[in-house]
Formats: sequence, structure tokens, C-alpha cells
Amino acid sequence: MQLSILLSNIGLIIVPRRKGSGQLMVPTNQRLLPLYISSILKSKAFRLQNVSVDDRYFSMLQFKTLPIEDIMLMIYPRLFPLHNLAETWTDKNSVPPRLSLTAEKLTRQGAFLLQTHEHFIIWIGRHVSEIFVNSVYNTRTYNDLPELRSGWISHGNAISDLIHDLIALLSKIRDAPITIISVREDSRFGALFLQHLVEDRADGRYHIMSFYKKIQQQSWITNL
Repeated sequence: MQLSILLSNIGLIIVPRRKGSGQLMVPTNQRLLPLYISSILKSKAFRLQNVSVDDRYFSMLQFKTLPIEDIMLMIYPRLFPLHNLAETWTDKNSVPPRLSLTAEKLTRQGAFLLQTHEHFIIWIGRHVSEIFVNSVYNTRTYNDLPELRSGWISHGNAISDLIHDLIALLSKIRDAPITIISVREDSRFGALFLQHLVEDRADGRYHIMSFYKKIQQQSWITNL
């Protein structure tokens, strides 16, 4: 029912324009709307499975009361690669390029930072380099890391300082306290990170590309 109602509204809001090829065209300022709607449907407020009544109610209250900046991070968090941050973050006065929220962007040779409305979560791939592990966590190998780690200590080296600077910049923009959690790829607590990959299929909801196709169909029917 929720999906049918939302798709009907999207069909009315997004007015398709068709080229001679029959391709659906969407106004630039509306192109992210389906992505955000899909993400909202996967939030605890609207999720159909694996959520308690208390969590659902709390999530709904957050949608009603949080500042818009926090709501946007709640709907669609920011994801950044850390293992090659020196290459991708060329302008230290601006936020580096973000990744799409899908497991396809993760690599076992890498580490990734996720900024939500509540935490910073670092996901550590099982084959990340020992140089990274030693520089960031002062630990010899990946296997020496705990499954879940809270807090952050900068160890005064180039990699650690760069990550510290990124977290400081993101926190300054949002003006919120810093809570940092690190989780290994094979950790029992991996869902803390993976639940935010909202472009993937989850709890019976559409993968984002399937959702786009559904909207295309609905928009076409609405505008016949």
C-alpha cells in the first residue's frame, strides 16, 4: 500500500518528456527524488520487516523533529573511500567525492567511511593493507583488530592525519558531536554499516534500479 501511494505521487510529480527514441526524460531537479523515496521506504519508519514498534516510532519522531541536514543523512548517508583518500581528496577545503550506497562500491582491499546522522562508521575490508591497519589503528594485521571498536586516536602519520582531517571537516559542516565506530568486514556487527547501503535490495524492498524501472512504468501510465 505504501509503495503504491508513493509511486502514484511520484508519477504525478515527475512529468516525463520523451525523445524520439522513447527515452524517459526527468527534470534535473527531480532526478534524485526516486533515490530518496526508495531510501525512505527502507528506513525503520517504513520498513516492513526486522524492526520493533519502538524503533519504528522513534524513527518517525526523528523524521518530524530533526533538522533537515540530519534527515538527509538519515535518508542517504555519505560514503567515502579511505584507502585511497590521498588520491581522491585533492581539495582539502571541500568534501571529497562520495560513493553510491551499494555493496558494489566496497572492496575487500579497502576501507570506507560512512557518515550517518548519528555516527561515523569505518568498514574495514579483510584484505586491506597492513600499512593502513598499522597507520590508522596501530595494529600489525587485520586479524589483530577487534570486531567492533569505538573511538578514534590519531597516530600522527600521513594516513591517520588525513582521515582525522576528513572527519573533522565533515563534523564542522554538520556542527555535531563526533562518534566513531570501526567494524571489520567479517564482524558480527557488520549490519551496523551494511544496513545503510540503501541502493541494494533489503527486507523485500526494491534494488534502486528496479525501483527506477517501476517509477518509469508508473510515470508512463499516469501521463497517458
